[in-house]
Amino acid sequence: MREQNAVRPDVGAPVGAVPAGPRGPGRSPVTRVALALAAALLGFLLVVQGLGGDGLGDRLEAEREEDLARILANLSTQSDRLQTEIARLRLQLQAFRSSAAQERLALRSLRERLATLQVLAGTVAVRGQGVRVTVRDPYGRVTQDQLVDTVQELRDAGAEAIAVSGARLVASSAFTTRDGRLFVDGRALTTPYRIEAVGSAATMADALAIPGGALDTLESRPRVDALVEQLAEVVIPARARPQRFVHGRPVEPGSE
Repeated sequence: MREQNAVRPDVGAPVGAVPAGPRGPGRSPVTRVALALAAALLGFLLVVQGLGGDGLGDRLEAEREEDLARILANLSTQSDRLQTEIARLRLQLQAFRSSAAQERLALRSLRERLATLQVLAGTVAVRGQGVRVTVRDPYGRVTQDQLVDTVQELRDAGAEAIAVSGARLVASSAFTTRDGRLFVDGRALTTPYRIEAVGSAATMADALAIPGGALDTLESRPRVDALVEQLAEVVIPARARPQRFVHGRPVEPGSE
């Protein structure tokens, strides 16, 4: 028995965004450099204003020629120093702005990478359009290999996250059989089996419906019935506990 419902073309996404880091209490380097640049410009304007202030002509007439030369030299030196400081601060401000932009891009890339790894590791729940496959097997005729084939069919069709009867599947997940019962990652499965996947609902449904594919194989078993539903939203839960690595260790870059 097969049934398909129309869905909107949403994409899968982790449930809950990665929180942004806290802001520090102090001003950013860009702000500090901008303030310094403003102060330098103000000093330059004050120098210029001093050159054209009220009563300047009367004061200059009272000065000797050598004093006027010294005043002019001092003002020229101060003006040159301020101009140099303004140019330096402008370059520094531009460098800080470029560095801040690069840091924002790097941070955004790291957050996107973290979200991808969290989905692959099963440490976060995932929400999006997808399919639900309900397998009714009242006499226990479905084998672990048939469930593996169905899951693999979904992965090949672009499933981004999969759960079987509420158990999140990851790369290390395994189906086993003990005493005639099916288990996934040590968790006993009861009929009906529900396989849910987030991804392109239409693509996954079409892949399951291929003649001779996973769905036909399931329904070839006596008294086994499989229903495929296309859903606008499927929520795949996170793993109950993170996977522990006993023997494996990360390889540091350059240490191979």
